[in-house]
Amino acid sequence: MKILCIGDAMIPGVDFTTAAQALGTADYVTADWESDWANLQHRRLVVEQQGPSVEPVPGVFLENPDAEMVLALFCPFSEQAMDAMPNLKVIGVARAGTENVDVQAATQRGIAVVNVMGRNAEAVSDFAVGLMLSEGRNIARAHAAIKQGAWRKEFSNSSYVPELKGKTVGIVGYGYIGRLVAQKLSGFGVHAMVYDPWVDKAQAEQTGVEVVDKETLFKSADFITLHARLTEDSKNLVSHRELDLMKPTAYLINTARAGLVDMDALVSALQEGKIAGAALDVFEVEPIPAGHPLLELDNVTLTTHIAGTTREALTRSPQLLVQEVAKLLDGQGEQATVKNKNVLANLETSWVKDASKRLGRVR
Repeated sequence: MKILCIGDAMIPGVDFTTAAQALGTADYVTADWESDWANLQHRRLVVEQQGPSVEPVPGVFLENPDAEMVLALFCPFSEQAMDAMPNLKVIGVARAGTENVDVQAATQRGIAVVNVMGRNAEAVSDFAVGLMLSEGRNIARAHAAIKQGAWRKEFSNSSYVPELKGKTVGIVGYGYIGRLVAQKLSGFGVHAMVYDPWVDKAQAEQTGVEVVDKETLFKSADFITLHARLTEDSKNLVSHRELDLMKPTAYLINTARAGLVDMDALVSALQEGKIAGAALDVFEVEPIPAGHPLLELDNVTLTTHIAGTTREALTRSPQLLVQEVAKLLDGQGEQATVKNKNVLANLETSWVKDASKRLGRVR
């Protein structure tokens, strides 16, 4: 069996190969889709916004048409890419989001799309809490002032600089990351409020949060942190209406997807002082273009899409992916994080058992 292990500037291909060898004896091909960090940030964002077909078919796919499995991170899988490998049965991506995979095209071809849930949940949840503190307490602004030779003590929120204790934190999206944010904030003595139309209310409230509708959350919260998936329904989830509901002393934190926020509406709200501030790690265009109005604002903290980038999150991702693929190969596909589980029945019948034997796995 031929297995392609495709890395990039964030996780090199050799790391995928090292992890994949736990699957068994195979012809492992190692490559990197984009090894330049700056180029990777641009290309992955374009793929997430426009879909994998915006990219040409990677050369390594064309060179290995007999590959049956590909493990990767941000490498794009368009229908043309899949057609370049007619024997392909498994696409594995070491991330929760599958925006770089045409899942519908994979399903039509009987290809299982395996992903990893929560690989960077610890990292992103840490960062979200950090941004609340940084923006509310002016940490980044004070640092920047000192570096510029000033000893700054006055800020746009000086009359209501908040402590976290006793505040209401609104968590939009109560999946892996949202739950960790609530857990980590519990030590600060906050009241955690959740909006997630897909969550089981009774089950969520057993974790110590209050589940409410969106309007209640935006009206009540002192900090709102976004951890929802970006879909057609959630695009611009935060726009003029939601920002108008927020308290003038409230803060918006976004470490999820830029498309969740109507940026024009947010800029206006910040310029007019409708909300106290915002902290953003994700943007529609990265890097932020020169002259962008965000760069002129004094009530916003901006970071360079680094919330999920920790040593632990990167090094564990290929192993977590291989663990999910191993479940599939061992006939436990229903227990694996397979995006399109409707292909599993046929895959188990036509390929899985044979593939497991060829890899030398014990069934």
